[in-house]
Formats: sequence, structure tokens, C-alpha cells
Amino acid sequence: MVAVIAVTLYLVIVPLLFLLWSSFRSAPVGVSSPLTLENYLKVYRDARTYTLLGNTIVFATGSATIAIFLGVIFAWLLERTNIPLKDLIYSLIPVPMAIPGVLFSIGWVLLLSPTIGVVNLFLVGLLGLEQPPINIYSLGGMIFLEGLHLTPVTFLMMAGAFKSMDPALEEASATAGAGLFATLRRITLKVLRPSIFAALIYIFISAMESFEVPGVIGMRAGIHVLALKIYLAKEAIPPDYGMVGTLAVLLLSISALMVYFYGKITRASERYTTVTGKGYRPKMIDLGRWKHVALGLFFCYFILTVVLPLFILLWASLLPFYQAPSRKALSNLSLNNYWSLFDYPKVGLSIRNTLVMVLLAPTITMALCSIISWFIVKGEAKSRQALDIITILPHAIPGIVIGVSLMWAYLVLPIPIYGTIWILLVAYVTHRISFGTRVMNAAMVQLHRELEEASYASGGSWIRTFVRITLPLLIPAFLNGWIFSAIAVAKAMGSVIMIYSPESVVLPVLVWERWNEGDVPGTAALGVMMIVGLILATFVARKYGPQLLSQRL
Repeated sequence: MVAVIAVTLYLVIVPLLFLLWSSFRSAPVGVSSPLTLENYLKVYRDARTYTLLGNTIVFATGSATIAIFLGVIFAWLLERTNIPLKDLIYSLIPVPMAIPGVLFSIGWVLLLSPTIGVVNLFLVGLLGLEQPPINIYSLGGMIFLEGLHLTPVTFLMMAGAFKSMDPALEEASATAGAGLFATLRRITLKVLRPSIFAALIYIFISAMESFEVPGVIGMRAGIHVLALKIYLAKEAIPPDYGMVGTLAVLLLSISALMVYFYGKITRASERYTTVTGKGYRPKMIDLGRWKHVALGLFFCYFILTVVLPLFILLWASLLPFYQAPSRKALSNLSLNNYWSLFDYPKVGLSIRNTLVMVLLAPTITMALCSIISWFIVKGEAKSRQALDIITILPHAIPGIVIGVSLMWAYLVLPIPIYGTIWILLVAYVTHRISFGTRVMNAAMVQLHRELEEASYASGGSWIRTFVRITLPLLIPAFLNGWIFSAIAVAKAMGSVIMIYSPESVVLPVLVWERWNEGDVPGTAALGVMMIVGLILATFVARKYGPQLLSQRL
């Protein structure tokens, strides 16, 4: 127990202490400097800070609203109605999660840019307009993209709530003469209010820490949010480390406040319980003529999030230089960008680093979280509640703040991992602890103590019992957590953009670098290869993972 708490505290608390310390310094690492409030005075006296804060809140709120609206609709349709092709939709709806945010944003730049966007060029020619009708380089464009990209996460959070809700209240509403949409608005959504607001806060935090969409769209448009400003302050010449630390503390404070409200909402959720021991029976709602409209809505979403961005990236990857789709451009299509991909500097290194991180980080995270969850759920020590609180803290730490914290910590601590891939490993594990423990806590609750007690009675040690009895029973939850963590690691940018080096570059960062260098075809080829690899790896892990993991254990 002491060892587990020590490791968790080291991963979570130590970097935050260095982050706080850095915000009170006015000199770089290695230069002696007294602690001062100068950074805070400089930031909070600047009117641009409040514009920055306003942009961040509007961006996060708008993105969360779109994601919640679509995610709740899809969860309700799939779990409570007779929408056609359910199995196909269940398979397709997580696919957008396999598209890294930076590539999703680049794809939509190629679709809606005022100068090179395919959709804008088509509309200008079709309608005879003088100016492109849509400008993706706007705060509205950023909100639209982030909301679409976060919708699958909302769906995963809400699907279980809709599936387990007792339909008796809805049936009573229908008996009283209320229509389908009136019942949905006045009964279903009100009963699920805690789940919806909890998901809203979670998605708000995810949007606020997002770097990819603001980086690709906001940097070009001059629309800065906190995550982007922290990166720009670090990349300035000379770097403004005081502003980096101060803005990171501000972003962390907002996230911590949201997590506090998240906790209050989830604790109050028992007042909305509808599933009891009295005759619970799920029932599907007949959509009638609306079911084809619902099916069309989903496919419109899938086209916007997967088909169009992936198509335009594939098109751009087959051209020697980017040009809009046309009959003339077809003669220039070739696979040259793919053949020459490995001639690019750092491509091989970034692929190797990414594979190492994808294999190591989720495995270490889920193994650590499995042990932590055992102590939280099965342990008897009073400190298990404190451990549970510590493990939820990373959920309040945006990825870019984790990067800033680790940058300061390992510039000071006598542990030589700064500039290596191992500091990336620490960042990935730290950022995924909250998710891993929530997944394993829920699964651990289902295991009765008598299974372990039988092992102890037969002379088994705690380690042997955990490895041979407990962990094999947790394989489904362990594997689900591993897969989602692996996808997150493969496409994460916020937590590594502040701490990577030329020797520790990973694929998302390389895509970001090549895009900023103006290599559209090379960026597209690298992106298509990355997306296809993620989709294939997810399929293989889901199909063969349980069997392989069972054999190992």
C-alpha cells in the first residue's frame, strides 16, 4: 500500500509542485532567482489574458454543447429505439476516435480553407460567388471541429446510462398522452440529468485542454486559447517560462474547479436511480417513420467526421503538390509520397518511438491501475480513500499542463530522462491513471471476496492470488482500458508537445512539424498511414487480445 501510494504521489503530485514553483520564478532553470509574484502580476494585469480566457471558455463550452447534443442523441437512438443497422452503427461510431485531432483538423482545413478548401471552391463555382462562403479559420470553426471530434466520447459515456434506465416512467408518459419528443424532453432527459451534466463537465475539460484544433486552426487565425498560448510562450525566443508556468496554473485551476463540480454531480446521482429490484425490463421505442431520418443523421455525422477528412487526406497524399480534386488532377496521382515517406528525416525514429510508447504506456498504466483499484475497492486501510482522490487528480490536469510540469520537474531533479522517450512514458502514464482506475474500479467491484479467500486458504500469497485469480477475471476491463489508452497514446499531442526532443519525436508531433513546414502531400501520406495503422491495430487488439492475454496469465 505504501509503495503504491508513493508511486502515485510521485507521478501526480511531484510535477505539480514543480509547476507551482516555476510560476513564482523569474529566471530559467540553472539561474538562481528569488520567488516573486512578478509573473502573476504581469499576466493578470494584461487585458489580453482575459480575452484569452474568454476564448478558452467559449471554445470549450461550444465544443461540449455540440458533443453532448450529438452524443446524447446517438446514445438514445442506439440504446432505446429500433433504429436500423444497430450493429453497423455500433462498429462505426468509435472510428472517429482513431483519427488524431491534428489530422482531423488538417483534413478540414483542406475542405474549408478560404483559399484551398475543396468545399469552398465548389460552392464558389456552383453559386458564382465572389468570396468563399465558409471560413474554417474562426472560433466557430474551431468549436464545430472539436465538438464533432468529441462526440464518440460522449456517446460512450451516455450509452450505459440510457441502456440501464427503467422505461416505466416513459411508458407512463406515453399512457398519459405525451408524444415521443415530449417524453424524451420532459422525462428521459430529466431522469438522466446527472449523467448528462457529468458528461458535459468531462467533455468541457477535454475541450479546454485540446491543443490540436487550436494549433492547426487558431494559430493561423490568430485566435488563441490557453493551451495554445502556453505552447507559444514556450516556443518564443527567448522562451517566456514565467508565463508558461502562470498560464498553466490558471488552466489547471479551471480544470480542478470543473472536476469538483463533476464529483458533486456524480455523488448526487442516487436521487435519480430508476433501476431497482422491481421488475426492470428494457423496451425499445418504435421510431416509426423517423427511424430512417435517424439513420440518415448518423451517416451524415460519419461522413463529416471520417469519410470527408480521410478522403481529402488520401487525395492530397497521392499528389506531388496539393490541388483540388478535378479531372485534370487525376493524371498526377501516384504513390510516390508513400514510397518516399521513409526518406524523410525522423520518420523511422518517430514510428519506432510511437510503437514503444503504445506498447509500454498502456501496459504499465493498466497494470498499475489494477493494483491501485484492488487497494481502493478490496483493501481495508483507511488511506484507500486518499488514494482514490489522488488517482482522480490527473483528470483535472490538462495534457499540456502535464507536459509543462514534467519539463520543470526533470530539468531540476537529478534523473536524466529529460529529452528522452522515457519522459514521454511518464507523461502518458500520468495522464491515463484517472481513466485506468475508473475502468478497473468498476470491474473490481464485481468480484466477490470469496474467490481470493479461497486462494489464501490454499496457501496462495497476495501476489500469486492477484496474478492467477483476480487479474484473469478482469481481462475484459483490462483490455478495454488498454485499447483506449493505446489509441490515446498514439495520437496524444498536448502532453508531449512541451517535452519532446529530436530524439524522442513521435508520429503526432512529426505530423505537426511537417504541416507547419508546408509539406501538405507528405503530411497527408504520413497521416493516412497513421490512421490506417490505428484502425488495424484496434481491430487486431479487440479480436485477438483476450485470447493472447488469457494465455499469458
